[in-house]
Amino acid sequence: MRALIGGLEPDWVAKGDTAIPAMKLGALRVRVIAAALNRADLYMLEGTYSPNLKPGDVYPAGMEFAGVVETSSPLAPQYPVGTRVMGVTMGAFADYALCDPRMVLPIPESMSFEEAATLPVALATENDALTQAGFTSGDSVLIVGGTTSIGLISIALAKALGAGTVIATTTSADKRPALIDAGADVTIDTTTEDLPAAVLAATGGRGVDVTLDHIGGELFAHLPAATRIGGTIVNIGRLAGPGTSLDLDQLAFRRQRLIGTTFSVRTPDELGEVCGALHAAVLPAVAAGRIQPRIDKIFPFERAIDAAERLRSNEALGKILLSFADGPAEEPADRAPVANFFGSITQLGYVVHDIDASIEGFVKCGIGPWFLLRNVQPENFTYNGTSSGMAMDVAVANSGNIQIEIITPVNDEPSMYRDFLHAGNEGLQHFAYWSTDYQDLYDRALAAGFTVGQEGQLGGPTGRFAYLQTEHHPGTCIEISDLGGAKAQLFEYVKLAAENWDGTHPVQVIDPAMLAAG
Repeated sequence: MRALIGGLEPDWVAKGDTAIPAMKLGALRVRVIAAALNRADLYMLEGTYSPNLKPGDVYPAGMEFAGVVETSSPLAPQYPVGTRVMGVTMGAFADYALCDPRMVLPIPESMSFEEAATLPVALATENDALTQAGFTSGDSVLIVGGTTSIGLISIALAKALGAGTVIATTTSADKRPALIDAGADVTIDTTTEDLPAAVLAATGGRGVDVTLDHIGGELFAHLPAATRIGGTIVNIGRLAGPGTSLDLDQLAFRRQRLIGTTFSVRTPDELGEVCGALHAAVLPAVAAGRIQPRIDKIFPFERAIDAAERLRSNEALGKILLSFADGPAEEPADRAPVANFFGSITQLGYVVHDIDASIEGFVKCGIGPWFLLRNVQPENFTYNGTSSGMAMDVAVANSGNIQIEIITPVNDEPSMYRDFLHAGNEGLQHFAYWSTDYQDLYDRALAAGFTVGQEGQLGGPTGRFAYLQTEHHPGTCIEISDLGGAKAQLFEYVKLAAENWDGTHPVQVIDPAMLAAG
C-alpha cells in the first residue's frame, strides 16, 4: 500500500510498497479515502509535538482520516465491515490504517469522505476545551485564531452547543467573511483593532465567559482583559509561539482560570473519552448540518509535500486534504468469506454408537440433567434431496448457554449420521445455529453457496432443521435450526433444568410425541 513516513528526511517520504498493517487485538482496520493535515503533523516532522516522539524517530505519518471499515473489531460491533467512519489514529496518511474503535466516529449519511476528514480533530479538540472551561449554553465565547481550520469549526461548534455571543478573531481582512459564514456574531481583525476593547464593546463591558486561544504568543497577554471576572481562558494552539508576557496580577485580580490543553501526551483511554464525548450532542449537530466542514484544497498522495507547504504558508482557509480515493485494488488476505454469517453457536452435536454410554460419560463430567427421546423420526426428512425414514435416539442437556446433543441412529436408513458412523467416526459431528427467522437464514445460506445434505422438521413447520455440507473433518458439519413451537419450549426447559440441577435424576426419558405438531 501507499504510505507517508516521517522521520527519515525533513519532509515525509512517500512509500508505495508498505505492508498493509496487520490486525491487532481490538483494533479496526480502515480503508482510508481522505486524510486531513494538521499543525501537529508539521510539529512531528520538527520533533516538537510530543516528548514521546523525538527528532530522528521514524513513524507512520498522519493522524486524521475518513474511510470505510475493512476489518471489524469485536469491541466495536457498531462498526461492521463497510461502515463509513472518520477518526484519529497514527498512520492516517496511508491506504489502510489501524484504529482504536474509541477514536472512531460514524460519518453522517449526507457527508462525503472529504468533508468528514476535516472534522474529528477539530471536534474533539474544541469540545474538550469547552468542557474543561465549564462552558454552558448561553455563555459568550471568544475564539482567538478563528480563521484557522480548527477555529472555524470551533465557531460553529460553540453556536451549535448554545453559545450566546461568539466573537472570533483573524489577522486577514480577506478571511473575515469566513468567520461570519461559520457563525460568528462579532469579528475582530487583531492587526487593526484593539482586542480587549472590541470584546468589551461587544459584551457590554463585561468580557466573555470563555476564551479559546489557538494563537499564543504576545497576543495571549491581552486575553485576561477580554475575559470576564471569574472567566476561563483555554490555550489550545501556539501558532505565534509558546512564549508570552502575562500580567499575573491581572489574572489574579480577575480571578480567572487558565487552562492549557494538548492531545500529544494523553493516554489512549483519555483520548477515547474525549472522542466518546462527541456522541451525545456534537455528532447530532453535525448530522443536522449545524457544523459545516470547510475544505481549502485536496492534494493527491503524490503531492503530499505541496500540501505540507500549503499548510506552512498560513494561506489556507479550511482543511487541507490528501486523497486516497484512487487507492490500490489489493485486499488484505486475512478475511473469512462469511464472517459471523450464522451468528453464534448454540449447540454441539455428537453422533455415537451407544447413546446411553455417552450420556453416562457426560454425567460424570458434571453435565446434566439429560432429556432422552427414543425412536424419534423427523417429519419430511430427506437425505441429499431424497425421502428417508431415518429414526434416532436423541438426548439433550445444557452446559451454560451451549446445548449438548447426542444422537444414535436406530435404523439403517440414509442420513448424514449413518455416513458419519460408517466412515469410522464417533463424537462431535456438527455444531448448530438456531434462528427465529429460519427461512431467511436458510435462503441466505443457499445464496452464499452452501448445499443441504439432509433436512426435516420436529414439531411441525416451526421446527425445521437442515444440515449443510461443510464437513472437512469430523465435527465441522453445520446445522441450522428453526427455534419455534414445541422445540423452543423444550430447549428453554432443558436450559433451566441445567441451571438448577442438583445432580439427582441425571436422565429423564420423555415422549417424542411432545414434539408433535399441534
